[in-house]
Amino acid sequence: MGYTGYTDMIYRIGFLIQNEIDNKNHASDITAFIGGIPEEKIHRFVELLHANRQKPILVTGTGFCAPLQEFMVRKLLVLGYCAIGSNSYEVYESGALNAGLVIAISKSGKTGTILKPVQDSFAQHRSIIAFVGADNSPIARCADPAFVLLDDKMLDDRNLTANYFYARVLITFEYLMDLVLEKDEHPNGKEGQ
Repeated sequence: MGYTGYTDMIYRIGFLIQNEIDNKNHASDITAFIGGIPEEKIHRFVELLHANRQKPILVTGTGFCAPLQEFMVRKLLVLGYCAIGSNSYEVYESGALNAGLVIAISKSGKTGTILKPVQDSFAQHRSIIAFVGADNSPIARCADPAFVLLDDKMLDDRNLTANYFYARVLITFEYLMDLVLEKDEHPNGKEGQ
């Protein structure tokens, strides 16, 4: 087992348990905003991921949202989804990929290079999930669900100051994907229910 003795094993296991407890307590502070997300949006996200398990999922994001796009694509790929990161209008206009779902990330909710693919997808009757920082933005209006996450610095369009919008998108996505995985493991509810 890799331990030098009983005391070493107890000490390390005790440390791991305490570390897990501390992480859960700390995580609850970091993720407190998730409690403000309406349950119907959470259920809709899980439902859309399951409904599009066998279809390509297009993920679009640019600028400071591009790393989030790349993360989401990779996460979906390792979980067995067919995910493609693209901002190419042609992919969305023609429907050549036969995608059933689009995930859009935009802090302003109106970035032109993201809005155009979202509007094209909306016209093609594709399901759209959005992570935005503005409630009544054009991208949010096209999406169901739209996760509107606090944009700490709405007027800082060049991202010169600290802004936790991007971290909130990542945390929210991870939280939602955990629920998707939980549903995959227990499609009829949690074990023992």
